[in-house]
Amino acid sequence: MTSGINGGNCILSSMAKERVMSGILDRAQIVGFKGEYTVIFDGTEWNGEPLVLSSSRQPYEARVFKSLDGAIAELQRIGLTEASIKIV
Repeated sequence: MTSGINGGNCILSSMAKERVMSGILDRAQIVGFKGEYTVIFDGTEWNGEPLVLSSSRQPYEARVFKSLDGAIAELQRIGLTEASIKIV
């Protein structure tokens, strides 16, 4: 199991990047619709909830991307080369 900040299920990009580099995180899913996309890391849960990407401004809440391109660009910065997209 891997926790995010303060034992929660939110994780900052910098923490996610370290875990991608060490092989702990290797899959992500972009979930959303029309300007409200979040990044969920597949196969990694904390207290029964999946790890979600957060921002440094609001580290205890899921980061919401206005565009699919923005979410993809952030995953590329983190170091992931594959992600699935789920439109809900």
